[in-house]
Amino acid sequence: MQRLDRGPGALAGDGDTGGRRVGGPRLQTLFAGTALVLGVAYLMLTSLQTSTVYYLTVGELLGRGASVHGQQVRVAGDVTRGSVETAEAGLSLRFLVQDGSGQIPVYYRGGPVPDIFGEEVQVVVEGKYGPDGTFVASTLMAKCPSKFESDSPTDA
Repeated sequence: MQRLDRGPGALAGDGDTGGRRVGGPRLQTLFAGTALVLGVAYLMLTSLQTSTVYYLTVGELLGRGASVHGQQVRVAGDVTRGSVETAEAGLSLRFLVQDGSGQIPVYYRGGPVPDIFGEEVQVVVEGKYGPDGTFVASTLMAKCPSKFESDSPTDA
């Protein structure tokens, strides 16, 4: 048996690894798996941050003021009676959305208008709140009534 003199300060196990990689295949698999999990987690987190949209009432939007200017938000409220105006040959709408705590002017252009949209209808608008106080909507959704009432029953 041959004894190697490694000199002062050498630890047991120090020396040539015989051309093998340090850590072996299990450690390499662990590192690769960890990197994969971290990569997927990062992608999920960044995609959620870009698609997350806040849902606010009109009062909450007005309360936040300048802190939400330029941010993509959703606002829910009722269309104010007598406020709906079509502009640009029917390609855009201007109307007021209100709730019990205030109202905001909304400008909507670009997409289809829901069939049930009208005065005193509950809507959700998605877009950006401008510094001038106008909400520029890129999406307009009208809430369907939760109950449909039929005519009075008829006797057969």
